[in-house]
Amino acid sequence: MLRSKLLVLSLLFLAGKLWAAVEGVVQREDGRGVAFAKVSVLGDPGWVVADAQGRFLLPRVPAGRVTLLVAGPDGVLLGTFPFEALPDPLVLTVAPLAEAVTVTATRPPDLVVPPATAFAALSSKELELRQPAQLADALESIPNVGRLEEGHSVVPALRGMARFRSLLLLDETRVLTERRAGPSATFLDPTTVGEIEVVRGAAGVAYGSDAFGGVIAARTRLANPGDPWGVRYRFNAATGTPERVAALEAGGSLGPGALTLGLGWRDFDRYTSPKGEVYNSEASFRHLRLGYQLPWGEGLLRLLWRSDWGREIGKPALSSRTVRASYPEENAHRAVMSFEAPLAGPWKRYAWSVSWVEYQLITDRDRFATATSPRQLTRADVASHDYNARLEVERQLAGGQLLLGADAYGRFGLKATNDTYRFANPAAPSRTREVSIANARKDDLGVFAAFNRSYGAWAASLGLRGDRASAKNRGGYFGSRSLQFTRGSGFAAVSFSPAPGWETSLQYARGFRDAVLSDRFYRGISGRGFITGNPDLKPETSKQWDLAVRYSSGRWSAALYGYRYDIEDFIERYRSGADYFFRNRATARFSGLEGELAVSLPQNVRLAVGLQLPSGKVLDDGSFLDDVPARGGFLWLSGKLSRLRWETRFAAYARDTRPGPTETVVPGYAQWDLGASFQLAPALEIGLYARNLLDRAYAGSADPDAVLAPGRSVQLSLRGFLAF
Repeated sequence: MLRSKLLVLSLLFLAGKLWAAVEGVVQREDGRGVAFAKVSVLGDPGWVVADAQGRFLLPRVPAGRVTLLVAGPDGVLLGTFPFEALPDPLVLTVAPLAEAVTVTATRPPDLVVPPATAFAALSSKELELRQPAQLADALESIPNVGRLEEGHSVVPALRGMARFRSLLLLDETRVLTERRAGPSATFLDPTTVGEIEVVRGAAGVAYGSDAFGGVIAARTRLANPGDPWGVRYRFNAATGTPERVAALEAGGSLGPGALTLGLGWRDFDRYTSPKGEVYNSEASFRHLRLGYQLPWGEGLLRLLWRSDWGREIGKPALSSRTVRASYPEENAHRAVMSFEAPLAGPWKRYAWSVSWVEYQLITDRDRFATATSPRQLTRADVASHDYNARLEVERQLAGGQLLLGADAYGRFGLKATNDTYRFANPAAPSRTREVSIANARKDDLGVFAAFNRSYGAWAASLGLRGDRASAKNRGGYFGSRSLQFTRGSGFAAVSFSPAPGWETSLQYARGFRDAVLSDRFYRGISGRGFITGNPDLKPETSKQWDLAVRYSSGRWSAALYGYRYDIEDFIERYRSGADYFFRNRATARFSGLEGELAVSLPQNVRLAVGLQLPSGKVLDDGSFLDDVPARGGFLWLSGKLSRLRWETRFAAYARDTRPGPTETVVPGYAQWDLGASFQLAPALEIGLYARNLLDRAYAGSADPDAVLAPGRSVQLSLRGFLAF
């Protein structure tokens, strides 16, 4: 008898969650449906795409307390809707698209990303208030996001997974570069995007190579069909980090769809550290974007052209007055076409996208004249084209959700030259040219599948991927070389929800990363010196464990993440004398803990806390690895009172006594930022943002040649939206 009662109790416990199908509608404040909006249950994987009237069907919604996420047809988050019990009828009314929200301390909503990874979405309202200069600056509210280099060429990296181990996506296309530090999207104005999503953790099944540490994905802001016409404007000026910014964006419904046209101009003068002006820290940027979204058949078609130009981007260093490194030009042009539509029956949705990118980066190293040697300028010109194509289809199967997909991406027509000018006779300098890469290309074709199913309080996730990759080089310093290989990736995960609001996820993942073309075939100058590639580099492979414990209840949520990543055949950039080279190491281990806490306090105040304890070392000799962030954390308070929005951030980081082979010890430091904006009129908002109020002096990075980061600065912004 007792045994039977225990069995019944166990079954009830394992059944933990009751599920039901729910119909609803997503609408604007005026009652019009949001065509092709996306809806998801917070904490569950997968999206449901609404129809042209905003109607949707969620096939499996747990009984009791639930939070729904609503995104626009372009994937930009529009709102979160917490319910103690779902109403009938279910109507989700979203605010104007400019009133976006932020989500942290939850599992990613995409099926193909494992559940123990950490997910965060930064809203356009946050970016608007902070007015970050670079993408890396926009990620300060996310734990364990490192920064490589200083100035405007700063590169973001997740969990120490730098140098092409953290994937950067812009409008569903890979941001590729031949810089050794990795992709930074230096040219990107973060305030032109509608949302930035960050996934920390293994994402190799979704994207193949380059995603050991996770994914940073930004989407250009576009008007949606049905939106009224309006003009968004912005004018900035600052002291401490002097800037002049002017940007305009017009968008609204046109014909069956909606058109967006945006352009902007940003100039940055040399910034000031607590010790004085920092030489070679200036930069200038321009951008132009044109997009159109329209209903097509049963789905939404998205067309986008984006051009971004960077000019005279300084690369500050202690040695800049002897050898000045800079990027005179960085040019990026991309064309993107994507489509997504709901499906009937067990099939939920399908989506595809194709893109083309043209990219050029020019690097200068200008060695100034001395008493014994004339001036010498070396210029590296690297240009290429990229392509991306992706297909996904999602359906219900055997009580769970299945996603199938394929993608292809690559870089072709890569050319790299080094021209050296010697000014022995300043009126007629001599020139020598070395063709580093005459013509190189890299291609990757992958197929993938992911499945998730709940079993009461338990859930299981499985993902598999296969890639066929190749790299070819013709001419140049290393001559004709080629290689090809096949690699597999995968993950297996289990999640357990012992009580309402609680979830624990454990996952194991395998992945791979191949060297970029310049790591293999380039020889010439870089921003930090002279570097020689290694055509015999082996692809890296990973063994990655992740553990996540999350709790969410009403006004607050918390998460604790632990990870241990072993990267075999780790590709390391190392220094020998004054020059840099590449080699494979045995196994590198990255491990750490992260904590997140988000609390909604009375009076529209929100508290966020983030902590990070990362480490990284090579297992064969115990030496420390480059690019691992310092230990520390931050506290963030934000609020809204009538027409006033404000936020303040305090961050502290410990002394980093674990420098990698090309780094130095970095003292600990603290930062305090404070910002606010006030709505002076319906179409005019004024913003003030002060950074490093304590005027603390600290190094911009762990590089031995690093300069000090900016000191105290104050930014003034006038911005608004004129509705027609």
